[in-house]
Amino acid sequence: MLPKQKKPTMPELAKLAGVDVSTVSRALNDSPVVKSETKERIRKIAEETGYVMNVSARNLRKQSSGAIGIVIPLRPESGQGISDPFFLEMVGAVSSAASKRGYDLIVHLPEGEQTIAEKRLLQTGRADGLIVIGQAGLSERLNRLGDIVNKVVVWGGSEKNESYTLVGSDNKAGGYAVGAHLLSLGKQRILFIGSLALPEVKLRYKGLLEAYSTANLTHPSDLVLELDFGGQEAHDRVARLIEDGCKFDAIFASSDVLAIAALHAVQTKGLSVPGDVAMAGYDNIGQSGMIMPQLTTVDQNIKLGGEIMVNLLLRKLAGEEVSSQLTPTSLVVRETTVARVGRT
Repeated sequence: MLPKQKKPTMPELAKLAGVDVSTVSRALNDSPVVKSETKERIRKIAEETGYVMNVSARNLRKQSSGAIGIVIPLRPESGQGISDPFFLEMVGAVSSAASKRGYDLIVHLPEGEQTIAEKRLLQTGRADGLIVIGQAGLSERLNRLGDIVNKVVVWGGSEKNESYTLVGSDNKAGGYAVGAHLLSLGKQRILFIGSLALPEVKLRYKGLLEAYSTANLTHPSDLVLELDFGGQEAHDRVARLIEDGCKFDAIFASSDVLAIAALHAVQTKGLSVPGDVAMAGYDNIGQSGMIMPQLTTVDQNIKLGGEIMVNLLLRKLAGEEVSSQLTPTSLVVRETTVARVGRT
């Protein structure tokens, strides 16, 4: 082995690994033509010897920026900011996946719906491709991306008519799982919280309706509270419903943030969870397992979603044909629907 203080060149690294230079180059660039065990062995030797890839030179040769952009369209009126735990966990998942493949991440927050952030990031060469989180107010614009559609992957809910590559959880299956669980507990007046104008939320609600239909029941039409993902408004609106005498024995919120806000409102009004009102959310963010009582929710595999989006985007940039994918969902049952002894 070389002395640790001397950083090897690529030919020296190849000699240490017992392969040719081209194999080392492909391995460090995560090429699929190199076997996984060979990649791992070369990377381990590179780490042990302190080998540093000249990223600038590599990117110049490849005509690449070495960066992926992640666009998070925020609407001030929604009450949802970049500090929303879902956004933070999604950025973390995408960043981790991009880093493993040697890419940096550029986070961009468009100022409004008319800002063509997607085209600007690509046309200036700052990013090789883009991942867009959410379709709020963007579906039509995303379908008009033109040639740059081959450099974009979107996280959201499938409307079956999108022209772009989409990754998201199986929202309908997640909604069905929540509905079936709450109905199995004898809850029939389930308040649904979320904006049906958003594809992901609409699919979650459809899943709930299907659970009712399977149980030969009909969801009460007056138990839909349409609002965005802002927690404060959810808290205030749920508290007002209780004050006005609205009767419901469970809440299915389309995000954990909304569910946690609704939980606080219910408790503030002197009702017990899950005794008086059972509660379920969607996302399985970190806080959902730490609040009291712990929140029943749907895990939509955010980490896996980040991996899939980065993988599909890089394959598209390499000229491959790819298809939209769904991450599997799973219901995580906790104390807001099934209480532990001594807790309500």
